[in-house]
Amino acid sequence: MDKKSIDDTSRTLRELLLEPPYATRWQRHIARRQSHALHQSAICQVIAEYLWANDLQPAGDGALPRKLKDRVYRALGGQSLSLGTLRWFIEAFEMTPEHTATLLRLAGPQASGGTVIGGSLVSPGTLPPRRHRTVSLHEWHRVGPDGLPESHRTVHVIRAVERLDRYPYVFDTDAATVRVVHGGRSGKPYALDNGLYAVDIMPTTPLEPGQTASMEYETTFWYRTPPPQEFRRASTGRIENLDLRVQFHPLRLPVQVWWSEWPALDQQPSMSEPVALDSDKCAHRYLDAIESTVVGFRWQIVQRR
Repeated sequence: MDKKSIDDTSRTLRELLLEPPYATRWQRHIARRQSHALHQSAICQVIAEYLWANDLQPAGDGALPRKLKDRVYRALGGQSLSLGTLRWFIEAFEMTPEHTATLLRLAGPQASGGTVIGGSLVSPGTLPPRRHRTVSLHEWHRVGPDGLPESHRTVHVIRAVERLDRYPYVFDTDAATVRVVHGGRSGKPYALDNGLYAVDIMPTTPLEPGQTASMEYETTFWYRTPPPQEFRRASTGRIENLDLRVQFHPLRLPVQVWWSEWPALDQQPSMSEPVALDSDKCAHRYLDAIESTVVGFRWQIVQRR
């Protein structure tokens, strides 16, 4: 962030933390509840509890709140404020989507822009060679009344960069069946490295370089054990016009949903922000493009006993 972005974001962050419900979170850690000044040690305690609860720091590190004091002091004083630190505040205090959007807008376009670019995701040779680029990708992930992924529908428009007679659809579970709705036919699933699997989808007609095809395919899940409560889209190349949607069953709604970005498939999220469900019980995000990154939604559904 530049100096103006830091000043504006820091000032707004201080104002929010002085008002309910955020003030209530840090005030419970001090004897004088109705304080009109920010108590930085109490704020550090709230952030530390968030980091412990999400396994982002060792749970036994009792010195963590003290270690956070310099970072919190600089953030609230407008001296320095990284996007990572800002997202700690947002998640630790469970800020509303409106307040989250305000803070990210003030932090600058790099915080919430329509294009997400990352680094290397998997080892070379893990994935089949790319002979296409994605013109648009719409994905609709549905979670059933048992809290488990139920199905996933994809509408994918691709353009061949060299002759293409098959598109490898890659996913991260063997508990799935793929059916092509239109635009081609599917082959048998096969295993890749790193716990990944793929199904080759053969277009109705092989594509020559520059030709475009639209495919729609549906993935049905049959998990034996509950998977992580998340839906992720990874891209080793560039994906344009990405539309992601996760719909929850009205009988089993999540207590919290986050939009997240991961630096790699086997790493923890590098950023997360809370999102609200719409009237259809969906979490939704549109991006102009992603490239060499992992993005998606995480959620928390309390499992029934």
